[in-house]
Amino acid sequence: MGNFYLVCGISGGGKTFLSHYIHNLNPSITEVLDVDEYYAKINGDERVRKNTFKVWHTLYQDLHDLEVAGKDVIFTTNSLTASQRQQFVEWFPTFTRHCIWVTAPWERCVKGNFSRKRQIPLEILRGQWERMEFPNASEKGWETITQVTNWWSDVDEEPNYTVFKLIGDINAYINF
Repeated sequence: MGNFYLVCGISGGGKTFLSHYIHNLNPSITEVLDVDEYYAKINGDERVRKNTFKVWHTLYQDLHDLEVAGKDVIFTTNSLTASQRQQFVEWFPTFTRHCIWVTAPWERCVKGNFSRKRQIPLEILRGQWERMEFPNASEKGWETITQVTNWWSDVDEEPNYTVFKLIGDINAYINF
């Protein structure tokens, strides 16, 4: 049975960087998938947000194939609400599932957003901030739920992550 690591949080907060950081430390993780990469694959550019059904269908199929093969995978997306995260519990019942919530100060999210290729409008970023629901121990179906804070001050600096265990011990699964 493979491990599924859902790395979620506000845009610009450092999810993608953290996903690759974890992957580099853990050779057992065979795939790092990001929803933006699927928009690029389907639409030719990650900034083009159309063909959503096809994007998610393709992503779901790839994750399903990895689940059947028993592979360890990291998937990066916002998944800001409990119901959005719960979908992964329901869709992928045989993965051992781990939720990693990346938090960062508002200023870091804004700076991170405007330093990347696909910038989202500030009003959408603010909407994400306002509707996010922090994971908590009542969310069912997760082996571990971990909050990781991202407090580095500059986009080019090495991150300074702080890890808080909400359920389980993520260190038992990844070298973090």
